[in-house]
Amino acid sequence: MKLAWEAYRAGSLPIGAVVADAEGRILSTGRNRIYERSGPPGAVFGRKLAHAELNALLSLEGEVNPSACVLYTTTEPCPLCVGAARMADVGGLRYASREPWAGSAAMFETVPYLRRANLGLVGPEYSQLEAVLVALLVERYLSLKPTVLSSFLNLYEETMPQATSVARNVHGSGFLRTMAADGASARELVLALNQQMLSL
Repeated sequence: MKLAWEAYRAGSLPIGAVVADAEGRILSTGRNRIYERSGPPGAVFGRKLAHAELNALLSLEGEVNPSACVLYTTTEPCPLCVGAARMADVGGLRYASREPWAGSAAMFETVPYLRRANLGLVGPEYSQLEAVLVALLVERYLSLKPTVLSSFLNLYEETMPQATSVARNVHGSGFLRTMAADGASARELVLALNQQMLSL
């Protein structure tokens, strides 16, 4: 969540990812950097390929056995990141929120090469966290991508109507942009968006 909020505050899509070992120790991190002009050494930034999962996988140290690791991400991975997870040979993939527009976890069941990996795949486990992440992502799209919104929003409204409604509300009020400008923490963001969900 912290990485997703950091990405949002930097002007990119609010998606964060980490690679952890079997004991849960974080070995590498990455976040979306699509709309940024700089980044740490080795990070992809300023291009459409600057996805959180890709950055987390690229920053994993070479001596680590990826098949003993799990890639955790805030958002269901797109085709690029599904492919990157498979090519990196990670042992598991867990995502905290569905992405009905580009989310491609189903590819692990339908594409023979991906299915053969037998990767441990776990989808959203916490509905409140999912709602917060979806509201944050949809709000960012409302700010950045007005030309693709109708198809995108229709899918979100069908799948997660409450989170989409909150995204519209906070976008219209400028609430999240104000929180970002004020330096609010990820914890404060989660509490505020949960409160917005309860008020619907």
